[in-house]
Amino acid sequence: MTIEKKFTNLLKEYSKIKDEILDFTDKYYDNMMYDIEGYQALDEEDFIFHMESLREQVEAFKLIRRGLKEINYIFG
Repeated sequence: MTIEKKFTNLLKEYSKIKDEILDFTDKYYDNMMYDIEGYQALDEEDFIFHMESLREQVEAFKLIRRGLKEINYIFG
């Protein structure tokens, strides 16, 4: 798989997670959207340089999504 394809797949996953988190809270939505737009504006030669930071961002938001899904209010 090419670097461009990997980068694009990560961006798609990031966008999907953004929308899934919005089901629980809008706290992160705007900043995630701006972040995604910034990654989308990169030139192809910058993909390698930013690949790891994008991957880490996606992994961090996966954890947030997981935490939000696992919230089970008893008295809230």
